[in-house]
Amino acid sequence: MSKKTKFYFKPAPGEQIETKIQIDHDLRSSIYGTVVDLEGAPISGALALLFRAGEAQTPLSQFYTDEDGQFVFGDLFGDTLYLIKIFRSNRKIRELEIMAE
Repeated sequence: MSKKTKFYFKPAPGEQIETKIQIDHDLRSSIYGTVVDLEGAPISGALALLFRAGEAQTPLSQFYTDEDGQFVFGDLFGDTLYLIKIFRSNRKIRELEIMAE
């Protein structure tokens, strides 16, 4: 199979399709997280902002958490310190620095 293979799916109503795609080892860095409340329930719609540490004026990327409270930032530079700020209802609820490896 070539490296530029396309996959088209047209499921019938109610049909479940499962696929597995195997790729070469991926050397890109990413940050994946979940935002939860104090009881551990996921928070959907929280705003996650990604900054390069020390340059926290303009976000590099933004993501709203999905229904499971999850967010992801990908294709990051390795050995770089990043800052993530999480907001809910225009209020900052968490800030953390993460080193991408």
